Amino acid sequence: MKEMKYTGYMHNYMRMYWGKKIIEWTATPELAFQTALALNNKYFIDGRDANSYTGVAWVFGVHDRGWRERPIFGTVRYMAASGLQRKCDIDGYIKKVNQRVHSLTPNLDLG
Repeated sequence: MKEMKYTGYMHNYMRMYWGKKIIEWTATPELAFQTALALNNKYFIDGRDANSYTGVAWVFGVHDRGWRERPIFGTVRYMAASGLQRKCDIDGYIKKVNQRVHSLTPNLDLG
């Protein structure tokens, strides 16, 4: 979340994974959607944009096909950390984000 908070951006794979985690961490899908949308609108440069709203809705299954039924997600597409790791270099991404945030806020402790 550092990246979105300090830069107003997050890579699309990360946005998707972040949104899926909100679904897992929240008591109901409705509250998860409200939470994801509120954070999206507050922190992302493209928050409140129609495309950004649609991106949040896509996390919750809008404009996507149904998947097999599973706990918490129902028929909404699930995204595992292992799938994210196949698509990008997580450690490299975190390092890049920390460097970018540090360049914007040199006195911030990123420990």
